[in-house]
Formats: sequence, C-alpha cells, structure tokens
Amino acid sequence: MERARLLTSTAVETRADAVGTSASMGLSITARRVIAVIGVIVGLGFAIPRYLTHMPYPRLGVTLIYRPGQDFPKVDQILGPPATYILERGDELRGIDGIAFSDSREMDQYLMKNGWPRSPFTLTINRTGRVFNIVVPEVQLGAWMRLRQFLFPVAVMVAAPLVALLLVWRRPDLASAWAFFAFASLQALELIWSLYLHPQFEPRGAFATYLRVYEGLILWYPAVFLHFMAVFPRPRWDEKRRWHSWWFRVVVAAYLVPIALLLTGNFPRSNAPSHLVFELSALGLGVAALMSAYIWPRAEWRPSRSERALALAVGVVLMAYGVLNVFSEDPRILALFAIPSVRVLFTAIYSSWLVSPLVIAYMIANDPLFDPRRLFARSLPYALLSGVLGTLYLGIVLLGERLFAAGTGEEALTFNVIAALVVAFAFAPLRERLQRALDRIFGRDPRALRAALDEAGRELLSALDPGQVRESVSNGLQQGLQREVSLEWPEGRVPRLSDPEEVPEEARPAVNGLLSQAAVRLENLRLQDQQARAERLTAELSEAATRAELRALHAQVQPHFVFNALNALSYLIETDAAAAQRFTERLADMLRYTVAAGERPAALLSEEISFVEDFLAVARERYENPLSFEFRGCTDLLSVAVPPLLLQPLVENSLKHGIAQDRSALHLSLEAEDRDGRLDLRFHDDGVSNGNGRPPGVRTGLANLEQRLRRFAGPDATLTAQPAAGGGFEVRLQWKLAGTSPLSPAAGKGSS
Repeated sequence: MERARLLTSTAVETRADAVGTSASMGLSITARRVIAVIGVIVGLGFAIPRYLTHMPYPRLGVTLIYRPGQDFPKVDQILGPPATYILERGDELRGIDGIAFSDSREMDQYLMKNGWPRSPFTLTINRTGRVFNIVVPEVQLGAWMRLRQFLFPVAVMVAAPLVALLLVWRRPDLASAWAFFAFASLQALELIWSLYLHPQFEPRGAFATYLRVYEGLILWYPAVFLHFMAVFPRPRWDEKRRWHSWWFRVVVAAYLVPIALLLTGNFPRSNAPSHLVFELSALGLGVAALMSAYIWPRAEWRPSRSERALALAVGVVLMAYGVLNVFSEDPRILALFAIPSVRVLFTAIYSSWLVSPLVIAYMIANDPLFDPRRLFARSLPYALLSGVLGTLYLGIVLLGERLFAAGTGEEALTFNVIAALVVAFAFAPLRERLQRALDRIFGRDPRALRAALDEAGRELLSALDPGQVRESVSNGLQQGLQREVSLEWPEGRVPRLSDPEEVPEEARPAVNGLLSQAAVRLENLRLQDQQARAERLTAELSEAATRAELRALHAQVQPHFVFNALNALSYLIETDAAAAQRFTERLADMLRYTVAAGERPAALLSEEISFVEDFLAVARERYENPLSFEFRGCTDLLSVAVPPLLLQPLVENSLKHGIAQDRSALHLSLEAEDRDGRLDLRFHDDGVSNGNGRPPGVRTGLANLEQRLRRFAGPDATLTAQPAAGGGFEVRLQWKLAGTSPLSPAAGKGSS
C-alpha cells in the first residue's frame, strides 16, 4: 500500500512539473476561484471609469489625412458627434476661433500649445472652394456612443478575460491558466486605455490619481505577456529547478523592469522611450518562446500540425502588431496610412491581434489538461433552447393575436396558453436532440463511444506487440471522445487515465473496461514472449550442444590421428618419399574436411565416404591389420544430405573395438537404400563382435550420434546398433528423405 501511495505521489508530481502546477499557492480550489472572480471585478473597476469619462476620438470626431502637396488637413472619416452633423468628408480645416492659419504646420503648433477647446468654438473650413465658419458644440457622449465606435475590439477584449476566467475555473491548479488570465486581463485594460484616450474634462484630485495608477498598472503588460508565452502551452522550466532555467530568470527580470521605470522617472508610459525598448524586447522574447514551444516541444507533449500552424500565425500577428504599434506615431508611418492598401493591411493585422487571445484560448481549451468543452456541452443546449423556444413562443403569441384581432376585432389571451403548451411539449424532444448533437460534437455521445471502444477491443485481439495495444486504445478513445486522452501505462499493471476528469463520468466505466482488456492482452503478450524466449533459449542450447559435439569430434579426430599420422609420415619420408607425398595429401584432405564440417549444416554422403577413405588411409599406417571399405547402393544417393562427420564415429568405433589381435583383415561396408522415401544406411564391419559396442563410452557416442541425427532429420529418425548375424557389428540409420538437401536439411523441421 505504501509503495502504491508513493508511485501515485510520484506520478502526480511528475505531471505537475510537466504542466506547471501552481501548487505553491497553498490555497484550496474554492479560494483560487474566488481570487479569479475578484480579479475580474478589479479589472472591471479599473476599466469602467476610464471608459465612461474618456472619448474614443479627439474633439471633432473625425480622422484627418495629410497628403503631399496639401497645405491643410482634410476630413477623411466621420467618427461621431459633433462632426456627424456639421462636417463632411473632404472638408479642409483652416482656422480656430477666428485665427486663420497659413499652413498645417502653424495649426499643429497652435494645437500642441493650446489643444482643442472643450467648450463650443468656431471652426473655419474650406468646403469645395467655399470658406466659411461653423460653430462646433460641446461633446457629451453616452455609454453606447462610446461603445459603438469600437464595438468589435471591446467585445473581443471583454470575451478574452471571461474565457480566461473559465479556464481558471476549470483548472485553478495550473500556472499556465493563471498566466493567461493575467495576460488577457491586462491586455483588455491596455486596450481600453489606448482606445479611450481623450478625457471629456480635466482630471483632478482622486480621479487623476486613479488614472496614474491605471497607467502604472499596465506598465506590467509586456512582462505578463512574456510570462504567459513562457508557460504556454507548457512551462519552459522544471518547477523544482526553475532558477536553473534562463527563461524563468528572464521572466523575473521582466517583472522588475516596470519598478525600475517608475523609480527612474520614466513615466508616464507613452512618453518613455525606455518603455518602448522594454515592450519590444518582451514582445520579441515572448514570440520566440511561443515559436520554440511548438517547433521543439517537450517530450511529454506533442502538438498537432494545425496547432503548430495556429501558433505560428499568432506569433507573426503579435510581432507585426507590436512593431506597428510602437512606431505608430512616426510621421513616416502616418504618411503611409494615406495609402488605402496600407490601411487595409493594418486593419487586418489589428483585427487578427484582437482575435489572437481567443485563438490562444481555443488552443488552451483543446489541451486535455483544461478541456472546458464539457461545460459548454452542458450549458449550451439550454442557452440555445431558450432562444429558440422564446422565439417560438413570441411568434405564436404575436401572430395568433394579430390574426385573431384582424378577423374578429377582439383580443384574446388564449394564444398565450397555446404558446406555453407548444413550448412545453417541444422542450423535451428538442433538448434531447440538441443534446445528442452536441454530445457528438464534444465527444460525449454514448453510442459513438461504445462503438469506438468495441472496435478498439476487437483490434486488441489481433495486437501482436505492446505498441499496437497502446495504439488501438489511444485511437479508440480519441475516436469515441473526439480528443486525445492522456494515459499511464505502468509496468505489469492495468493502464489508467492520467486525469480521470478528462473523461465524462458516465463514460469512465466503459473506458476502464477497455483499459482492463488492454491489460489482459498485454499480459498474454508478455506470457507469449516469455514462452518464445524459453523456446529460443532451448533452441540455442540445442544448437550449442550440437556445435559442442562437432567440436568434440574435431578434438577427437585431430589430436589422435594427427599424432599418429605424423609418426607414420616421419617413417614414410625416410623409407618411401612417393608414399609420404600421397599420405600427406590424404591427411590434408581429412583435416580440411573436419575443420569445415563444424561450420556446415549438412554434408553430401559422397563427401562422408571420401572422408572415410582418407581416414582409413591414415589409419593403415597405424594398424597392422589390412583395412578396406566398400560402398554399396544407388549412385543417386551419393548426393543425399547427411549430418557432417556422420560416419567418423562409426569407423572410429570399428577400429577401436572390432580389430582382432591376430592381425586379420577388417572389412567395413556402407549400404544405402531408398525405402519408400526413407534413407536406410547400414554400416557394417566383420570384426570382433563380442565386445564391439559394449563399453559405456561407445554407447554414449552412439547416443550422441542419434541425437544429432534427429536434430538434423527430425524426430522420426532412428539409429539401431547391434551385433550382426554373420559376425561383426552393424549400425543402421534411417530417416525421411523428403526436403533434405545440403543447404536446407530436414533438421529445420524437427530441430529447434
């Protein structure tokens, strides 16, 4: 039990290190969620006063363009009041409150010194060659008029922190979720600050302090951006050794830079070149961190091609917008905005930058560590049904009442009841069908899951190795749940889900059943592998025994005969040089054959007979008895494959135990016959039979020869040895001829 607890703890710690768990907070899940909600409230508290008191455009509510050769700025677009009612596109601005300017530079100097008047003032304009004065009234914008100008960016910036809150709510234990929450919140605050720049009144007192705090807070936006990019989608450092990572040290330094900017007086933010350098540096490092995470991901996480493409697109958009934003005040950049294609390009980059937090949120949500889709899957049907049924209810009521009033001239409340009944009866089937459709989309359809798991179970039956087992299980779960599921495969134990929360509660029994089936298959494969290894070991030992026997034969043949042959050769050299030469050639052929036999699986019967003749030629110099050998049989059988050194033990046995003391001749013979597809070899000598084959060493040698023969020709091969009826001793060997050849002997059938 203690070992299991230790393994579980280790697995949890490893997983926490891989995803950057913020366990160091030491807070419960409920407390962390409360902190996240407070963070959203604080963010709204900072943004709303700025939004309600600042205008989205300068005093006139227009955008102005400066073109080459043009002395005065012209109205390009009408953004809102007061220009909506008094100015037109193409109007040229010439003077303010009766002061006529000679060119645009003089007007710019006046505005830089005095600013646009907040109270009503007189504006001199040139419209299609006619110069006249108009009174520009004071501007007071309502909340909707402020929002209408930047509806899309504000909606996106509000949605991003809400999605981030959802991710934190789903996984408040993950540091990457909190980093995204901080990044999305500060990005929204920074956007509100940059969109609503123009105050409707002069800030004083506490409100001025609030604006200073607001501006100081968003000084940390580049640092939070770099922090998030360094932990998304997996931290670039090990939580236990984070100070060893230069990424972690860079992030810490980024959080300290705003403090240094404040202490050195580089404030407000918009007037500090050092802050621009800080913002560009953090932007470049953050994009580099994002790219490195997807180009060289860590071992425990492998992004798909689509995720890598999205990450690359996000990185390019962030870098492009950051550079354009930093240099947006440069006159040369402003001059380029007079070109329509440049404005279209900037609008596309700006829109992509706004959407990038939502794209990042999608990539996070697609990560099984977060997976907030189950929350949508449960709440979305009711949201959609509310809209559909509400529309249906109002449609029935309004249409019915109007038709009834048109036909009778009276009103009736009956249609309210009818509409309520229709909605009540339609709710259950519509909710069921909608929920089923969403279940299929979000991988929660029980029937689709069951079919996928059944198919995976059938694939397990044919899996031939652990890799195929894991692949079948992973593919089945991905197909049934419509997403990848992290699994742990402990050695010798049932595989399990890394995080059970990744799988819907109602689907866990079926998934656990598939994992149990996978464990059974893995155990079967393990037992089969053990059996195969045992069989291979047996075969290797058998092969080693065969080689050892051949080496033993070599050891018997070579020292014994070489010693005697050398003595005989010495004698022949002195007495008969020609005989010595023939003797040497025979000895060389015999030794060459014995050396080669150890490396060959089989030999021809003719080669064995030649070896016996060489063997006897050498032996004649040792024994005084006349020795002869004769082969009797069909010449076609001379090409039959036999075990190498098959006849040597038989000849050695006859010479050692069959020679008589009276120096009488010893005749050896080998008969070969094909008996219905079985080779029948009968080796016979006419020597002494009373002791031949009786000593234990001889019996052992014949038993070893029989084992070699069965390994070569199969288990039905036989060897019998007994005294011959007419005197002497006979050894008979029989085996099946079919399929035997020197290169592929029948031993492949019966031996291991």
